[in-house]
Amino acid sequence: MSDMQTCDVVLRPCTTADLPALEAWAPTGNSRTHAMRFSHQEAGTSTYFLATCRADPDTFVGSCEIRWDGCAAPDVPRCPEINGLQVWPDVLRSQGIGTQMLRLLEQEARVHGHDSLGLGVDDSGPKRLYLRLGYVDTGHDYLDRYTLIDGSHQEHHVADPARWMMKSLGGEGPECARS
Repeated sequence: MSDMQTCDVVLRPCTTADLPALEAWAPTGNSRTHAMRFSHQEAGTSTYFLATCRADPDTFVGSCEIRWDGCAAPDVPRCPEINGLQVWPDVLRSQGIGTQMLRLLEQEARVHGHDSLGLGVDDSGPKRLYLRLGYVDTGHDYLDRYTLIDGSHQEHHVADPARWMMKSLGGEGPECARS
């Protein structure tokens, strides 16, 4: 892809056949993050979306999961959660791909009957983007908990501080509800 700034992003759900290519594209090692996100999709609790450019549908430029059952942290408002949004490799960042992905994820949530989306943020750079795109800082801090598995197959439990943000998608349905 010679000019990524003209990338017209397309999102599609992950398939079993995508998993080896995903690991080659953005390796997760023993943590098997792509397989884990796909298993959530298979269980019906999320959709694991892969992003490509319309002109090159065989090359991934991003991925993201919408967790239809919301964030695992019990102290944030309940609504679908955008989780693990990434544009990869790094050289593709700041070219509008993430913004297009967010817009498409918002459309997907509307199609599924949701009037709001939430996401956690732990870095001021992405937070500025989310604020520009209409996400609101709810003031809810929480710990984003996950497990990494190293090369020796040792589990490392991580708890990163995060701030919950959400966006109303319009419509007349309920907003995110407090748990």
